[in-house]
Amino acid sequence: MKDAALRHLLGRSVLAAGVLATAALGAGCSPSAKSGSDVEFVVSAPVSTSPWIARFERNGAELAASQLNAHGGITYGGAKHHVVVTVLDNAGSPQQVAAHARQAVSDHAAALIIDGVGAAAVADVTGPAGLPTFVVFDGGASIVDPVKRPTIFRLAPADKFMTLRLADYLAAKHPQVGIIVDDTSFGTDGLASLQSAFARDEIKVRSKSVVPSGSGDITGQVLAARSRGVTTLVVWAGAPVVAAAINAAGAAGWQVPIWTGPSGEDPLVRQRVGLHGSWLDNVGFVSFRITAEVGPKPFATFRKAYVAKFGEDKLGVTQNFKDVVQPPDWAMFSYDAVNLVADALNKAGATGPKLQAVLSGHDVITGANGDERGYGESSREGVSPDDMYFARFTGFVFAPVTDDLLSQNLPAVPQTL
Repeated sequence: MKDAALRHLLGRSVLAAGVLATAALGAGCSPSAKSGSDVEFVVSAPVSTSPWIARFERNGAELAASQLNAHGGITYGGAKHHVVVTVLDNAGSPQQVAAHARQAVSDHAAALIIDGVGAAAVADVTGPAGLPTFVVFDGGASIVDPVKRPTIFRLAPADKFMTLRLADYLAAKHPQVGIIVDDTSFGTDGLASLQSAFARDEIKVRSKSVVPSGSGDITGQVLAARSRGVTTLVVWAGAPVVAAAINAAGAAGWQVPIWTGPSGEDPLVRQRVGLHGSWLDNVGFVSFRITAEVGPKPFATFRKAYVAKFGEDKLGVTQNFKDVVQPPDWAMFSYDAVNLVADALNKAGATGPKLQAVLSGHDVITGANGDERGYGESSREGVSPDDMYFARFTGFVFAPVTDDLLSQNLPAVPQTL
């Protein structure tokens, strides 16, 4: 993974297709179109603390911007506007994300894209300014509220949908569940959602543990779950804690099924499991489906453009003597957010409250994988409850499970070179 490149690219990145940005922009503009000022998208990402999340936030936005600029930028207010993306490191700090929100408001940015950290504080900043803010990772229930936080839009799977599906999927197996979460809002929101879903399906929760985020050794918590008769371990936490749980269970010889949320897909998990790829064979995760009902072609087209611009995201591990790569699935969300705002800007004619009003009024686009993206006045969820799926690892590569009706017909996404 190119962590150094993430840090190098902090600050403003003016994007255009091709080697010569100005030439590409000029080629995309019609002779009669007026040239307006730049239109800015601010990306607040955990560059120094969660590189995978930061990378997909940034790359999706930059890919969309480069494609828009190749066609002259975004047209609104009677002029064409060149798209710029500003990437800022929030280091996982709510205070830093709020500071980035204030900068975005000061810059008169078109939109702010965040991973979900500090969303409540961000809403206090972006709400009065009418600055649309897109959460592209965290699914916590505490984040979105169309009445209290009208500028916060989620373009990522919500915990409620994922945990309900997970509970339904596990219920037939009659598990004795142990839950481990970290002390971030991602973990604590996930815990609340898991407990509600398991209670609905009358699934017994034998143990619960909350550990510090970034913990590299949680052997005590894993062994405590084992001693309490746990038969399925659910870990809803950042990648370091997920990896620590897998390593602790593997080292103890405990072949317990482990289920995670979206962070189970984070490359850091597989990198920290290292030489013990077989320990991942008991691991699965719930997330959003990568391909849609229309088939795999839209995502394949998006992936081809992504790889052409950024290269393959190699994990540094191999399977069957082939390099394992991370598919750019999560990058679709920031990519779709930029394109949705571009479409809404064309209709609104201005940034700020006018843009916010259009985004809240059923403006819809077709996203990178063929699913529709858009919101209504009373909805701030951009991923349908029907779009959740389950995947399991075989070594370092994951694929949809075959014992779930909504997952079994999804195609496996290539992950080796």
